[in-house]
Amino acid sequence: MTRTLTNRLVALALGLAALMGAPAARAQYGGQPGGMAPGMGPQQPMDEPKEDGPAEAAPEEDERASDLAPLGGYASQQRRRTQIIELDGYLRLRTDFLHKLNLGQGYIPSSQADMKSRIPPFPLPLECGMKPGSCSDKNLGSGNLRLRLEPTINVTDQVRVQTQFDILDNTIMGSTPDSLIDPRRPQDRSGKAPVSSLYTTQDPPELSRGSLMSSVRAKRAWGEIDSDFGSVRFGRMPWHFGRGIAFNNGACPDCDGGTNVDRIMALTQVYGHQLAAAWDFGAQGHHIGMIDLGRRDPGGLPLDLSQNDDVTQLMASVTHIDSERQRDERLAQGDLVFNYGAQIIYRSQSNEIFDIKPATDSGGGEVKGDVPTRDDLANPATFRKMNALVFLPSLWMRLQWKAFTVEAETSGVVGKVDNPGGVLGADKDRQMRLEQIGWVLASDLRLYSNALVIGFETGGASGDQAEDPGSYLNYRWKFVTQPAGDRRITDFKFNPDYHVDEILFRRILGTVTNAIYLKPQMTYWLGLAETRQVGFSAAFIYSLAPVPVSTPGNSLSYGIEMNLGINYRNPADGLFAGIVWGVLWPTSALSRPGATPVGGATVGRMPTESASSAQVLRAFVGIRF
Repeated sequence: MTRTLTNRLVALALGLAALMGAPAARAQYGGQPGGMAPGMGPQQPMDEPKEDGPAEAAPEEDERASDLAPLGGYASQQRRRTQIIELDGYLRLRTDFLHKLNLGQGYIPSSQADMKSRIPPFPLPLECGMKPGSCSDKNLGSGNLRLRLEPTINVTDQVRVQTQFDILDNTIMGSTPDSLIDPRRPQDRSGKAPVSSLYTTQDPPELSRGSLMSSVRAKRAWGEIDSDFGSVRFGRMPWHFGRGIAFNNGACPDCDGGTNVDRIMALTQVYGHQLAAAWDFGAQGHHIGMIDLGRRDPGGLPLDLSQNDDVTQLMASVTHIDSERQRDERLAQGDLVFNYGAQIIYRSQSNEIFDIKPATDSGGGEVKGDVPTRDDLANPATFRKMNALVFLPSLWMRLQWKAFTVEAETSGVVGKVDNPGGVLGADKDRQMRLEQIGWVLASDLRLYSNALVIGFETGGASGDQAEDPGSYLNYRWKFVTQPAGDRRITDFKFNPDYHVDEILFRRILGTVTNAIYLKPQMTYWLGLAETRQVGFSAAFIYSLAPVPVSTPGNSLSYGIEMNLGINYRNPADGLFAGIVWGVLWPTSALSRPGATPVGGATVGRMPTESASSAQVLRAFVGIRF
């Protein structure tokens, strides 16, 4: 009885040691057979060696206590010994003051032009109306807010779930007062606040109630599983390659969007290179949520309505990227550090659905509704045979030696699309070819312990001769069709979160497209105390149009832009703030030729509108965590 009780006490002590993570317990259950630590030989006993003599007789089998059998692993033994949930992100507030981003140009009505009406290159204040000529009101401005949360759930050392949520995502400060019911019907007012000056609170942004977006936007969620052979990732995840001119994850604190992809990907390491292959869920076309059945059952069965309108996408890449620690060690030793990568994307699509019209009743009378039905989408007239085949290759390299760095990236789009629809205008039933390329080459020299950074960057994106004089210049605000006989689309577009300047590319054109730019820049960081620093930056950007015919002035030079900034950062507290002032001096490519009156009369011709300077003043403050 006494021996049994003793054995149970010993077993209980061993169990408590295992729960508390005692080294002896971990060696017994997680180490090598025989209690050996990984990478070490058999452990020698610490007692004095016994004198030679006859060996002791082994105990009989029936005398061994069953209570001393090895203990099983305890629950959650394989969980991370660090945080189960890690939370990263930032809170930021940005303010923008825009002065004369319309470049001093106004509206030209169709009655005074030899073509459809022309509008200025950037939206005017509402006070200007749609009157021809310049306007005395030249300023626009606002502030916007975002809280980004990026929780990571560490299930074990090898398994984790990562997510990204944006709260009040780019919400304009003051944009959702209780006086506004629906932004799509600004004439509707609430009883408690019939005019804006009587508003009582800011309502949470909700879809179709005070805002076009919800307060909380779930942007990404993906899982990662590591093993001795590599990793598997699946879900909606960020996509970044190289410097990010084409695929940019939007991780910078001043970014707006970012590239997301629905993907199943496998990764492994071979001779210091990371190999990746992925099957992506490209654009899947119309689903049940877009038709009347989905509106009746919003939380019901998810259903893709066709397999033939899906975009099939495959990705493969190989990269060699040293870790930050490896890079710093090699640079400190005076070694040359060379990192590089290549990526290829394959896309194909069989059909596309165009020209959806709600069906009418059997008598040809009243329309069933503004929400299409399954029959509306299944109408043979809506299906168009696409036979699209597209390849997107990308190359990247970075060369570092001591304080000098040079980095380059190029990306392209090549392929063909049969029957592309309205993109080709009158030639919509003909084949469209894609021939686009973008590139960037950047270098910097870091001096005085990285306090002074002198850099030079040049980049470019191919252009296309198609243009739409009756729309804004920002590519996201217009749909341009190719002129008759032109079945090539050659305008490459940088990812909008690859920031080059503050005015021309970021706001007026929307991104780098049909452009070549030269950008010398300099930044100096002044240490204050502990980890606090103030930085002074200056950059000058000169931009050209490789296809002048698609610019408003049919000319080569866009102009010169100057950006000056003062920044503050304190990594210990996660604080960052700054002020940026930008000035654009436009040249002939952004001027507009005079409009000829209707009928081609020479009398009454409007003179050329030269573009005048524009300015931007931005301030921002944020907290990283």
